[in-house]
Amino acid sequence: MNYQKLTIGYMVTVLTIGLACLTVSAVNLPFQKLDLYFLVLAGSTIGLGSWATVKIPRVKTHIAVSDLFIFLTLLLYGGPIAIALAAIEAFFTSWQFCTKKLTVFFNVAAMALSTSVVVFALILSGLYVNGEVLPYTSDYQSFVITLCVIAVTQFLVNTVLASVHDSLANQLPWWETWKSKYIWTFFTYFVGAVGAGVLVKIAQSAGFSVIVATFPMILFVFLAYRMYLKNVEMSITQAEQAEKYAKILEERSNALRESEERFRSAFAYAPIGIGLVSRQGKWLKVNHALCEILGYEAEDLLSMEFQAMMFPEDVGATRLKIHDLMAGRIASCQMEQRYVHRTGRTVWTQWSVSASGDVSSEGSNLIFQLQDITDKKIAEQQLQHEATHDALTGLPNRLLFMRRLEDALDRSRRDARYQVSVLFIDLDRFKVVNDSLGHLIGDQLLIGIAARLRDCMRPPDIVARLGGDEFMILVEGKYFSEQITEIAQRIQRQFTQPFDLHGQEVYSSASIGILRASENHMTSEDVMRDADTAMYQAKRSGRSQHVVFDENMHVAAKEMLLLETDLRKAIERYEFQVEYQPIFSLTTGDVEGVEALARWTHPELGEILPSRFIPLAEETGLIDPLGELVLDTACTEIGRVYDEIGVKSLKLSVNLSCRQFAQPYLVNQIKNILNRTEFPPSRLKLEITETVFFEYQERAIEMLNYLRQLGIDIDIDDFGTGYSNLGYLVRLPLSTLKIDRSFVSLITDEGANIELVRTIISMAKNLGLKVIAEGIETHAQLDALKDLNCESGQGYLLAKPMGANELLHFLRASGNAPIPSPTFEIPLFPMVQ
Repeated sequence: MNYQKLTIGYMVTVLTIGLACLTVSAVNLPFQKLDLYFLVLAGSTIGLGSWATVKIPRVKTHIAVSDLFIFLTLLLYGGPIAIALAAIEAFFTSWQFCTKKLTVFFNVAAMALSTSVVVFALILSGLYVNGEVLPYTSDYQSFVITLCVIAVTQFLVNTVLASVHDSLANQLPWWETWKSKYIWTFFTYFVGAVGAGVLVKIAQSAGFSVIVATFPMILFVFLAYRMYLKNVEMSITQAEQAEKYAKILEERSNALRESEERFRSAFAYAPIGIGLVSRQGKWLKVNHALCEILGYEAEDLLSMEFQAMMFPEDVGATRLKIHDLMAGRIASCQMEQRYVHRTGRTVWTQWSVSASGDVSSEGSNLIFQLQDITDKKIAEQQLQHEATHDALTGLPNRLLFMRRLEDALDRSRRDARYQVSVLFIDLDRFKVVNDSLGHLIGDQLLIGIAARLRDCMRPPDIVARLGGDEFMILVEGKYFSEQITEIAQRIQRQFTQPFDLHGQEVYSSASIGILRASENHMTSEDVMRDADTAMYQAKRSGRSQHVVFDENMHVAAKEMLLLETDLRKAIERYEFQVEYQPIFSLTTGDVEGVEALARWTHPELGEILPSRFIPLAEETGLIDPLGELVLDTACTEIGRVYDEIGVKSLKLSVNLSCRQFAQPYLVNQIKNILNRTEFPPSRLKLEITETVFFEYQERAIEMLNYLRQLGIDIDIDDFGTGYSNLGYLVRLPLSTLKIDRSFVSLITDEGANIELVRTIISMAKNLGLKVIAEGIETHAQLDALKDLNCESGQGYLLAKPMGANELLHFLRASGNAPIPSPTFEIPLFPMVQ
């Protein structure tokens, strides 16, 4: 709401109405009544009314002479003349005190309006007829009523007009404004009306000239009364000041007395320890709280010096502080101070010392104040410990370890002989323990591992738990490099012993990355990065290993990071191709199916081997979109190839990573691809590795059973290279077992090393499984497998992997011909498929 516009609008409205009232009075002005006496009356009103006021002591109001003269004019000369005189008097008064012209004319209009309302009220009361106020010639009762109507009406209209203006201008409630500033002005109007009535009665009996003669007397009395009131007010003020001063003196005297009593009481019963100590260091006075804090009786303390119960290593710093205080260099000193309690325990205090007087004076002493903060200090230490230590194992956490590592690196930069090494320890397959035995057993295992790691360390070393199943050991100082490897070996030996967890024997192992900090490791983050790289290299080396970091690992890690980025982009841009290697019946020589193999040709690095990008995709979670891409592409392309040659019996084999079984929507994903590509489920074979059974046992079995119900065959790929277990061969819905190339490659030209392959083939036949041998690269291997009644095989001797178009030509050319002879040079080493 715009109060400024409302205020101006209100003032203009009052100005308009007041001007109308003034115009009406000017039109009806009885000029015949204007005589010399009126001129004297008007001059007195204008000349004296603006400054002749008296403030009533202790009341927010004034008595003004102008109100008396205007009321007198109304009674003697009628309404129009009184309205005009009130407006003129308001103009001269406002012009003298107001700077804004609009305010001047507002005041003029307000006086004209209020006086007009008074005349109107008299008319409505029957007290004003034919331009004259009648009752002043009649009885006293009517005359008093007339004066009351004049005073009340003038008071109400004037104060309402003024208070509305103030409330709008100051944005305050109208009622509060009128009540606080204007209600007391009624006395002014009442006195003015009474004074005008008295003068009219005098004029009625003695003539108007007598009234004029009384003006100087009235003014003199008025001024004398104002001086009297000022003197009265001054006397009252002086009396009040004298009374106030006497009261202040009494209060100060009482306060001083009470202060002394409070000081004695406060010293004796203060909740903090207070003591007076001489310049020589002896206790002069002690209170009860100080005795409680230190555990001594007052007599015992007074016979001792203040440093007697301090820790010896703290005395020097404390004496330096007190020396600075007594030398005037500091006004006081505060610090946390340790004391030895009489019982021998440590008491922490907030210690404050100040001088009791001028330090340059020989008589000045020291005031000791001690507040017991032992509980607070213990809580702080507990919080500090919780913030820097692992809650489960009690080992230092990452925050404290990184702080210690930074300190060690700083020291090594200052001292070339100071060495820093770290061991990054990551537990192998800890998730299996958690998932199979529960988190409670997992926590107990972590506690047991933490204890064994402490036993493997040197005394100055620190072992920390970074989180989860990761631990870190910091070795610093002067030592031989071999000692770091010995620590890792001790840890590996400790892990060969089982952990007894509530009667449950649990074995664990750890992969350890070792880093010896060099000038290349400027920060703790550099150290952690390379130690982590070494640890992952240990995991890739077969787990339960320790590997020492070298710079080649860092280069390889950077390349792996770049390769991960490129792998992500390659999947998004469909840069992968799928090649297909035929699978042959070793009995008839016919092509039974094809295996889909993912291929990635990097725009800069060239051909990237699957052994490199498949593990990377599994580590980064990209195996899901990659597997979906390969399956979709293979079903689409082989579907067209099979339609071209009109063969319905050939099978398509596609590999599934064990990591893909972590996603709950794997089965639906496969169904959607088959529906979208219209590839028959009965012509699809999914190859899994033995790891699936151990990583995702129940989930994998449930998913594979569902896929088998759809008509999809399930093959075990790379059999014998993982956690071989006959139990899962029975539980899983398998149709084929594929012998890994590592076993086939053992078969020599002389037919040696075939017994292991014979055992695998015999076991598969006993379980009702078909057998496919992978990696057939020599005729000796092929002949041996035929002799062992191996049903199917694949390898570079038979056919290399090829694209979809090349496969189409190959199938058309081969028809039902026997297994083709190789038309290319057999490599010296088996090629990764």
